[in-house]
Amino acid sequence: MPPKGSTASMQRPIEPFSILRPRIIRENASRGWVPVTAEVNRTKQEKALLKAIARSDRRAFAELYGIYQPRLHGYLRRMLRNPATVEEVVDDVMFVVWKDAGKFRGDAAPSSWIFGIAYRTAMSAVRKSGKHHAAIDRSADVETIAAEPSPKHELLRVALAELSRDHRQVVELTYFCGFSYQEIAEIADCPVNTVKTRMFHARRRLKYLLPILAGENKEQNRGRA
Repeated sequence: MPPKGSTASMQRPIEPFSILRPRIIRENASRGWVPVTAEVNRTKQEKALLKAIARSDRRAFAELYGIYQPRLHGYLRRMLRNPATVEEVVDDVMFVVWKDAGKFRGDAAPSSWIFGIAYRTAMSAVRKSGKHHAAIDRSADVETIAAEPSPKHELLRVALAELSRDHRQVVELTYFCGFSYQEIAEIADCPVNTVKTRMFHARRRLKYLLPILAGENKEQNRGRA
């Protein structure tokens, strides 16, 4: 523990994700995210749906579509600039699910498989549009923190927009979608250590940006007073 009166004791480091966790849990509950204790049952249910879809069961497909359409839409709208493109990619992803359900091996969670399709389809859409460095819609709000705007949430929104595509991707899949590092590695088709490295750099960048943005915000408010 640092001595009393020291700089470390007076200046508490900003933990960027501490302001995210409660809202993420509440908001994602309405999008199909569930606690770990219920994850096994959900995974079994979705695997059963995929088996039925492989047999061309339209009802099973409709049920799975209802589960994943809002999750995919929320994920993709933070990656792609054009709302029409988001809708198109969601439909493309679910078409692949319908067509290739029989190829699902079952050794990964259905969510990892489906989001992996979404990731690759979105990257393909980005390449086709020629916007290699502008995949993230920087003007879009972060859904999970925008429902009740606050200065902290606005600072976080701006800071997230400053991250590289890969770094923001890992933050969103972890904190907004509830995926583990292993699942993100399966989605992005990269080693787990790469995911961990991206998260390390993302967190370090956020810890650097947030105090700067907070200072700028105070100066702006002081100027308006």
